[in-house]
Amino acid sequence: MEHETLTQTDIKNLREFIANKERFITKPTVHWDHDQFKTVRAMPELVIQPTTNEEAEKVVKYANDHHIPVVPRGNSTGLMGANLTIHGGISLDMVKMNKILAYEPNSLTMTVQAGIRLKDIEEFLADKPFTYMPAPAMHWATIGGNVNTNAGGLKAIKYGVTREHIRKLKVVLANGKSYVFGAKAVKSSSGYSLKDLIIGSEGTLGIVTEVTMRLYPRPKETINALIPFSSLEDALKSVPAILASGVVPTTVEFMGRQVLDLWEKYAHQKFPEKGEGFIILGLDAFTKEEIKAELEQALKTTTRFGSKQAVILEASSEKAQLIWKAREELLLAIQNSTPMMDEVDISVPINKIPEVLTRIEELETEVKMRIPSFGHAGDGNLHIYLCSDKDSKDIFAQKSKKVISELYKKAKEVDGNMSGEHGIGYARQAYFEDYYGQDYTNLLREIKKVFDPNGIINPDKIFPLK
Repeated sequence: MEHETLTQTDIKNLREFIANKERFITKPTVHWDHDQFKTVRAMPELVIQPTTNEEAEKVVKYANDHHIPVVPRGNSTGLMGANLTIHGGISLDMVKMNKILAYEPNSLTMTVQAGIRLKDIEEFLADKPFTYMPAPAMHWATIGGNVNTNAGGLKAIKYGVTREHIRKLKVVLANGKSYVFGAKAVKSSSGYSLKDLIIGSEGTLGIVTEVTMRLYPRPKETINALIPFSSLEDALKSVPAILASGVVPTTVEFMGRQVLDLWEKYAHQKFPEKGEGFIILGLDAFTKEEIKAELEQALKTTTRFGSKQAVILEASSEKAQLIWKAREELLLAIQNSTPMMDEVDISVPINKIPEVLTRIEELETEVKMRIPSFGHAGDGNLHIYLCSDKDSKDIFAQKSKKVISELYKKAKEVDGNMSGEHGIGYARQAYFEDYYGQDYTNLLREIKKVFDPNGIINPDKIFPLK
């Protein structure tokens, strides 16, 4: 689809929609040309920061009428270039739409503007008996960005991903009208769920402006256990057995010695336990008896796989905080270890994780590339990092293409998905149709046309429009 370049007339007309001229940025800086990974760069022609639905509606309608690309942007914690203006046009920066609109404990809901950060939501709820359960590692990400990528995080195994916690959305479509998808009611058997279609669409179908989320009673008891093993494979093999035993953990994370060595160099700290493979088991409950019984059952199960003495950590202890600090800083540690890096976050059945890790080891030898990984053992979402080290930019690109293709091939072979939570964005859209097939991708293109007939809302993300 053809897009128009912004003219001075367009800029003059669009300026009339924004009350505060400081939120109308005609000379964008490099702040707006990248996301956290910086593998894709694209500078917008104009940045607009709306604070109301009405402002967003007017901008989107004008953009649609004049065939100007408009791309929603949160706090830019993404990794796949989903919020970048690859065709120029307008970056609709949502960070000033950051208000809490309604806290309604009697309906177990809370409504916020899309630009509010997870960190701000957590702080607001800190002294209240309810919490928002999804726990993506990037606490400074916006809730709108989490909705757009259907973010997962550490608690997905027990509580599900973002989709399971969104009751209602307000979305501006390409025609400039705001639509409400969903309701505060828990159940719906009332036609198509357009709310669930928007969630995970990476901002390609409309601009999310308001989010009504489900609140959950805050568990009274929480505990963590760090369980060492003599190998990472043994650690991972224990996870399906833990889940089959009837234990429902909040979290089951895995990490091996390779990434922990990188973290120790990055943080200038020592990981508090020895071992080649670890799982971090998190449990929560409303009574001490319940949490004790689940912990005993989980630890009994892991002994069948050669687990060493588990370290039981009260959630507020210094040791627990250090271990979670290490887990949350693994990405930064890997990033710090190499001049260039790329990433794959395939999602596979949990019993297939060891098979995928074996393929990664093979690729390290075949391609001569360092490929550290860690991830969510309880839901099969692996974070796999491709490190350039001493390779030139061109050589790294060639090697990365090979590794990414092989990892997607492996994921498809074991009935997995291309991405568990980081999305496809622009960086991976060239692989999408090959993975899921032309018929499937063409169906998605038809859906895109219904919502956005002129193809101006975040064009050419996830899959090419043509």
